[in-house]
Order: sequence, then C-alpha cells, then structure tokens
Amino acid sequence: MPHQCLIGYFGYSTMRSFRRPLIIYMHDTLEEMGKDIVCQESKTLGKCSRLWNLKHVQEVLKYNKDLVHLRKINLFSCKNLKKIPNFLGALNLERPNCENCESLVKLPSLARLTSLKTLRLEGCRSLKKFPEIPNYFYELDLSETGIKEVPDFIEHLGRLQWLTLTNSMVKDVSSNISKLKSLFSLDLSGCPIVKFSTVDVRSPSLRFKSLKYMHMDRCKSLKLISELPPYLLKLNVLDCTSLEKVSFADQNLYQFDYLDADDACFYEFTMLFRNCFNLNQESINNIEANAMLKIRFLAKKLAARFDCCGKIPDLSSLICCFPGNKISANKFKCQSMNSSLSLKIAPNGGGGSRFLVFVICLVADLTHCRYISDVECICKYQLTATDGGNDGGGGGYEKLRSKISLLLFPEPEKYKDYHVFILSTADMVKEDQNYEEASFKFYIRVLDLRRGGKEYIKVERCGAHVFYVDAESDTDDTDATDDTDGTDDTDATEKRHAGNKRSFSHDGEEGDGGVKRLK
Repeated sequence: MPHQCLIGYFGYSTMRSFRRPLIIYMHDTLEEMGKDIVCQESKTLGKCSRLWNLKHVQEVLKYNKDLVHLRKINLFSCKNLKKIPNFLGALNLERPNCENCESLVKLPSLARLTSLKTLRLEGCRSLKKFPEIPNYFYELDLSETGIKEVPDFIEHLGRLQWLTLTNSMVKDVSSNISKLKSLFSLDLSGCPIVKFSTVDVRSPSLRFKSLKYMHMDRCKSLKLISELPPYLLKLNVLDCTSLEKVSFADQNLYQFDYLDADDACFYEFTMLFRNCFNLNQESINNIEANAMLKIRFLAKKLAARFDCCGKIPDLSSLICCFPGNKISANKFKCQSMNSSLSLKIAPNGGGGSRFLVFVICLVADLTHCRYISDVECICKYQLTATDGGNDGGGGGYEKLRSKISLLLFPEPEKYKDYHVFILSTADMVKEDQNYEEASFKFYIRVLDLRRGGKEYIKVERCGAHVFYVDAESDTDDTDATDDTDGTDDTDATEKRHAGNKRSFSHDGEEGDGGVKRLK
C-alpha cells in the first residue's frame, strides 16, 4: 500500500495569506529505506539527526544524552507525555513536533535554541503557559491549547508574522502585542477573550505596523475592540454576540509601507461583523466611517493606476457588513425603500479631469439562505450626461453593470436577521464624462447548486454615495471630495481647485477626515 505523506506548505500572495497542503505519495518500502539511511548516520541515538521510533525517543529524553546532532523530533499525539526535559544540549534542533500531546503541561525554555525553525503545539490542551521561543520566530500556531494569556514579553518577538490562537483558552492579551512590527496575521477566533485593546501603548506609531489580517470569530465573551489599525485588509468578527464597542485609531497616526506598494490598488478590503447584535450606535458609526475611509484610499490608488496604465484594475473591492436595517443618512444621503434609486452628480467646477467612485449600501436578510455555493450582488447602473461627454455632441448615457461576489462570506446560512452591506469595487470607478445623474438597480442573487437553480434575495433598502477624485491628484486624503459632510459638493470642489484644500470628517463636520474614537 502506498503511504500518504503530508507536507505543510506555507504560501503568500498580495491578496491574502493562506495554508495549503502539498501531498505526495511514497511507497512504504521507500519510506523505510530513507529512515534506515538516516539511522545509519550514527550507532549512538544521541547523535542521530532524526528520531521516529517511540522507544528511541523515550530513551533520549529520559537520559538527556548528547543531543547536539538532533534536528527533528516527532512527539505527535503522545497522549501521556506531561513534561519535556531540558533541550539546552540540542543546539541544532530545528523542528520539534508536540502536536496533540494532550497531557503536556510544561515546556522547557527554547529561547536559546538558535537553530529552531518551527514549533508544533496545536492541540496541547493542558499547556497553560505561553512558550519561550527565540526572538527571530516568524510563525507560531498555538491553536487548541490551554494557554490563558499572551504575556508582555510577546513584544520581543520582533520578527513574528503569523500568530494563531484559534480555540485556545486565551482571556488576556497584553497590549504589547501591538508593538510587533512584523505581525502580518492574528487569529483569536474561539477564545474567551473579553477585550482587545492597544490604548496602553503610549506611542500610536508603535502599534501594528504591518498587520493586515485579523480574525476574532466566535469570541462569545468579547465586549470591546479598541484602537484597531485603520487599514486592515481583512477584519473578521463573526458571531461575537456580546461585542458592544468597536473603534479605530486615527489614520493620520499610521503609515503602512505596504499601502504605497505598486500592487496596493489590487487589495480586497473585508470587514465582517456578522451577527454582532449588541454593537452600539457609535461603534456602527465607526465601522461605517472606516469603510468609507478605505474606499477613498482605493479610489485614489485606482485613479493613479488609470493615469499610468490607461485602465482601471478590476481586482479591488470592499465588502463591509454589520447587523441592522437602517442606512446612515449622513453617509448615504441618496436612499430608497426598495432596490432602485437615482443619484445626482455634482458639476465638475474645477474643469479638470476627475473620477467618480460609487459606493452602495444595501439592507437584506440572508437568514433563509441555505446550501449556498455563491452569493452575488449585481448592480446595474446608467450614467447620464447632458452634453454627451467631454467630446460634446448632444446628450447621452452609458449603461454599466457591476458584480460583487459575496463568496468571501463564510457559511452565509448562519446569518441571522437583517444586515447592512457597504460595497464598492473597481467596476464602480468611472472617468467623469460630464455626467449629471446615475441610476441604480440592485439584485442579490444566490446560486444553489444542490437545487440546480438561482434565487433572489429581496433588497429591503438601498443607498448610494459618490466620491470625486482628481485624475492628476497625489495621494493626499484631501484630494477626495466627500459630500457626507452636509455641504454642497460644487462649492467644496471649487474651493479645492482654487488652491484652498479642505477635508471633511465622516461625522458631518469640517476636519481632518479622521475616524472617531470611543470615549
């Protein structure tokens, strides 16, 4: 019988980080031959580079022989193993595997093992203490462990990029975690954590310089998330039914290098607060404002990309959702109680070339969606011009269609009651041809492969908003005119082109465009 060997492979793309298994098949005889070759390296167990035989492993650990040649040790699913002796002599140890050692209660300090590359501790449910590991570690998976606290010394892991604590017993996370300059992905899903706060870190410039992905699903006791980085690519907070307060840090205090990269306009922003029914109104306002902030950022990147390449990339989007059945009148002044509406476009008072960036907001109930293979939001819209565009020659219109796949939503059948969706995509960025009106019609379509057909979910309410971005503008926030401030867009545009640059906050007051913090 062939033996299936699973090799862990870690990959990365500009859109998201992911794990995927690379499976190869090896005949049992070939596998045994390879093990025999390794065992012939030395007749002394302590000088072997790898150990597979449980009896050999027990002997080496019991007598703590010379371990200088040991590079890999596999203790997978040793159910009765409670303690691992000192590994100080194993200077070349690279890959200890203690996965699913359910009785393991204590690890020796591994901080001085300079050759250590990975540490497998998933499923060590009796392990209560955060491991002491070398400062250069870049990945740490502590899923399904009994660890209750992320300690202050986490700040010394300066190269840590991926930290996974899924379904562990973590209740407290030191605010020092935000000092990790290289942290790329953080997963606290399923933890009994009550609050996640970084306000104890004095300098905001030290907080989460590289964090892109954050998952806090099913944290049933979580009540507070404060001072989140404003430009997270993916923020999943699903089924956190006790969550009340959410706030984001001032974007002016954050300068993320990856936002200036050439591929920054290909980013997919997602902010999912599924079934978080206890969110207060101020938190919902903060979520909405952060969504609009990210869309403005994408708009400027896309406009700059158009200037360079002559076309708009089609891989950028934002999907944001949270419970509710109301659309913000401050963010979306143009609203309708059904699935269609018309939006007036302000005249281009400056006379220069500009882009229109449309944002839509829908209210729908996905409670009864079952056996879903894909969910799509389809937006059909028509742009009408009085003079036929910049070329002149009479009135005209342009019919367009945009489709946003909601396949990113995990298990849509678990959505309960009404949710608000804020959506935008590269298809909704158009070079202005003296348009005066945009008319929209929205559909939410479900592809049901089990039933062999399609069904449509009713759009209960809809809203639309337009940002105006100068084609020749730089990347400064003030270049995107925002009519959520309650002032006339034409006036704001004219003043901006006159050289008096102004910016507006999302709460309706003239200011720096920042997102409100919770008091």
